[in-house]
Amino acid sequence: MPRPASLRPVPAAALLAALLLLAPGARAAPEPSPSPPPPPEAIDRAIEAGATWLLGEQDARGTFGGGSDPLGPTALAAFALLHAGVREGARARAARGLERALRWLDREGPGLAATRPREAGTYAAALLLLALRERGRAQDRPRMQRLADQIAGGQARNGQWGYQVGGGPPPDTGDNSNAQFALLALGAAAAEGLTVGPAALARARAWWREAQQPDGGFGYSSGGSRHSASTGSMTAAGIACLALLDAAEGRPSPDPALGPALAHLTAVFRPDRNPGPVADRVRQRQRAAGRGWLHYYLWTVERALVLAGHERLGETDWYAAGAAHLIATQHKDGSWRGERPLYATCFALLFLTRAADPPRAFTPRAAPPRVTTPRPEALPAGETPAEAPAQAPAPLGREAAAQAVAGWLAQEEAAATRAARCRAGGPWCTFALVRALDLPDRAARRRAFETLHELLPPERLRGVDRHPLARGRLEGWVRRELCAGRDQ
Repeated sequence: MPRPASLRPVPAAALLAALLLLAPGARAAPEPSPSPPPPPEAIDRAIEAGATWLLGEQDARGTFGGGSDPLGPTALAAFALLHAGVREGARARAARGLERALRWLDREGPGLAATRPREAGTYAAALLLLALRERGRAQDRPRMQRLADQIAGGQARNGQWGYQVGGGPPPDTGDNSNAQFALLALGAAAAEGLTVGPAALARARAWWREAQQPDGGFGYSSGGSRHSASTGSMTAAGIACLALLDAAEGRPSPDPALGPALAHLTAVFRPDRNPGPVADRVRQRQRAAGRGWLHYYLWTVERALVLAGHERLGETDWYAAGAAHLIATQHKDGSWRGERPLYATCFALLFLTRAADPPRAFTPRAAPPRVTTPRPEALPAGETPAEAPAQAPAPLGREAAAQAVAGWLAQEEAAATRAARCRAGGPWCTFALVRALDLPDRAARRRAFETLHELLPPERLRGVDRHPLARGRLEGWVRRELCAGRDQ
């Protein structure tokens, strides 16, 4: 039912705020028939077609979604394109479209947030932070910190988030869809080593525990209601948030609320429908036809189970089932429909790239341990400094690694020898090798590819020798997982 005009969010907030208003409630669904995992080539084709369609929706300004408040949909589209492997600086039309969107976000986004804070609400701020992290530039870190502060400062008093995170005092309550996006963004900030206040995380955990329903699931819980019928999408959101909070706060064991929530999601999961009853017959027909914000739900399931570390729901391979359904329902033009095509296509791309880019794009992770040579007074009894292990050579910085790799690729030597040099030089050498896959020199490209085969598992290299999107996904993974926390 539409909200009264006095309570209806402004357009920028509404861009994604309506996601869960269409999907209250959840009930057990029949077990879907098992689907074989789609072949990797089919997934790659679907990603490429979806990214191509999405870029065709970009307007002359470089934005997406149209209208006067494009911050949220432009950030979402940029995030989806980056996650799909489109890169700045690549020699491709897709890269030029992404660069136009990012330039607009750099130029207009901050001003829009400052002058029209209602239109730079929770969804837009969270998606912008996620897009900036996926972009991977050191110069964006101060802006990410400001966004994290803005999101944390806009938390509702009951631990949820509402549509707005600026322009006034925090609200009393919010809803669980906004809360999910806010925590995903704060998790990204925490994973990047930015400051996230523990009080906000503690309030969020207290809310999610209180909001859990007797069946183990979670509902939309608009206005702070603790009696909101469970839905598939919001149950997945609760799982994602609890798992994220466990990681961000360093809990030694999972939150007790996770077990019942996973059991509920296992009982209701199906890849072709966002589980949950609705009172309106029109919406019932939409739900039965897979139009109840299905793609948002699938991406929420993906985030939840990646964050919680579950490859299956009971006997169901949830990714194989979801990917098979998405490939079967993709339109000939590359889009997905049901909810608004722009959103549906972005969420479908984000779901599919979980396999094409196995790393957990914004899963908080502990800082890597620092390896140092122990001081003499800290050595075990009877051990002399001469017997202590030698300190490993300092890894090369980004620029030095790029120069070193360029020299190695100019020589014809065994790939294993180059791989040994890269291991000694540190992770930015691997990053430089990935960049070298785009060099005009065919011999250098071949040597870089052979060296990467020595360094990385085969599943990381799927398609990188023939497609720029696969190379972009590999570059993003190397930067996040190997070069995290190092100089940019």
